[in-house]
Amino acid sequence: MRYLKQTGLMLLMAAGLSACDKGGSSDETVVKVDQAEIVNALNSELYTAERSCIPMPVRFAEPVDKDYAKLTEPNGAQLAALVKVGLIKAVKADGGKIEFEPTDAGREVYTGLADPAGPGFCSGSLEVDKIVEDKTDEERSDFRRHHVRYTYKITSPAAWQADADIQTSYPEFAKLTTGAGKTEFTAVIESRGQGWRIDSLGDTK
Repeated sequence: MRYLKQTGLMLLMAAGLSACDKGGSSDETVVKVDQAEIVNALNSELYTAERSCIPMPVRFAEPVDKDYAKLTEPNGAQLAALVKVGLIKAVKADGGKIEFEPTDAGREVYTGLADPAGPGFCSGSLEVDKIVEDKTDEERSDFRRHHVRYTYKITSPAAWQADADIQTSYPEFAKLTTGAGKTEFTAVIESRGQGWRIDSLGDTK
């Protein structure tokens, strides 16, 4: 009987030790992920990246031929489209040429008028529409790395965004605008307990 009691006690002690072991080290601690934090970090990065913008094909105040719409260098079709939607206007320059300057409407949405120069005329900004996949690559109590796939939306889009000539003259911009809500972006994000940091933003799939 004493042997059975001792054996039972040893089994209970072993079970207790096993339960402690399952608790694991801090490296195995499961950390709850707040997706709102991930979305906020991605939105901040997307806003800084200014992806929903189109470039000015020639420097302001740089003379070009008055028949600029026919030019291939700089891109005359883009210049004509920007004039059409009221973002730039042509003014006379020396030698029978013309040059361009932004309109008041153009100044409001152009990010390259001061240093550091930006990407150009921007139509709203990108934000996360929906997280499609949040895949854990590494998860510890002191470090997390995730691969995220998500769709995007364009907030406060400009009226000129949908103009046919803008869409034709800027095919990458057209691809971006028509892909809103459908096309997926990817990102690698990391956290060391002080919020999320965007390690990289991937191209659309």
